[in-house]
Amino acid sequence: MNAITWLLLICTALALVAFTWWGSMWWYGRKLGVLQQRLDKTREAATQHVGQARRQIAQLQKELVARPPLSELECSARDAAAAARSRRAALDLSLDQSRPSRLPSHGFADTQPL
Repeated sequence: MNAITWLLLICTALALVAFTWWGSMWWYGRKLGVLQQRLDKTREAATQHVGQARRQIAQLQKELVARPPLSELECSARDAAAAARSRRAALDLSLDQSRPSRLPSHGFADTQPL
């Protein structure tokens, strides 16, 4: 092969590499642009949600400060209700353990062939 053929082959290869590089940059640049827009929208929505949550927390804190303290009678009634709930839960648990189970001891229902 002579020098002109080699030169033409090298120039063609370089042109193909340059065209492929440009095409890849264009193609993936579009895709990255779309992803960047979606990311920006998501960040904006997250920022709005954080702001809303902070406003709600501030409002709840103001309501909590403005709320009068519980009286002794309310505290004792609340404690009595909590104790009754715990006794009821313990009684339900003991009743559940005393009833025989319909399932065998291994926990799986017995199967029968058809």
